Amino acid sequence: MVVAVLLLLLTLGGCGFAPLNVEGDSALRFDRLPIHYKISSSIPSEYHEEIKAAFEEWNTATQTQVFVFDGFKDLQEDQLDPAYTWDENVVLATNQIGNIDAPNAPPARAGTGPLARTFLKGATAIRDADIYLFEFDSNYVRGRPETGDVYSIRSVVLHEAGHMLFGPDHSTDEASIMTAQLYPRGHEKEKLTLGDVDISHFFEIYGNEL
Repeated sequence: MVVAVLLLLLTLGGCGFAPLNVEGDSALRFDRLPIHYKISSSIPSEYHEEIKAAFEEWNTATQTQVFVFDGFKDLQEDQLDPAYTWDENVVLATNQIGNIDAPNAPPARAGTGPLARTFLKGATAIRDADIYLFEFDSNYVRGRPETGDVYSIRSVVLHEAGHMLFGPDHSTDEASIMTAQLYPRGHEKEKLTLGDVDISHFFEIYGNEL
């Protein structure tokens, strides 16, 4: 069976997606809970707890074991590719600039590419998801070249974890972590917790299986 791949693109100003051969993407969901995930060796150890906190927020808010930390994945820089992480749901970091999915698009400049990209894989349901954190030092440590904005790994992973559960759709509720807009650290609209709409949506999709 041909594996369908869905690319979710998180940009500086918001979040978009470019589906590729996905059947019924509006109904996409992970095929089983809990979702076991790993943290790549490409992510410095001082950021591990922030990543775990993002996944744990889903557990706490839903009072359900949605995500389970499953250890670390040892990857070299030339192995930061979904082919090396099938069925392991890995969070990875790279200082590379994220690709822009547009025909004849010019190369992205530092600080203008996507913050993160999640690869969702599965033919009829999501079976694997890998979260890539791009331009790691600029986006999450030092600050973007032109603005100085530093983004919270917890906020980004919290949002991307929602795409692991729900597929590419975004919420129009400004209280939701699944809105298309994410904000840097310290911004009054920065989201570090789930909204009521996120919890309700989770139980609408998975409630009968819990």
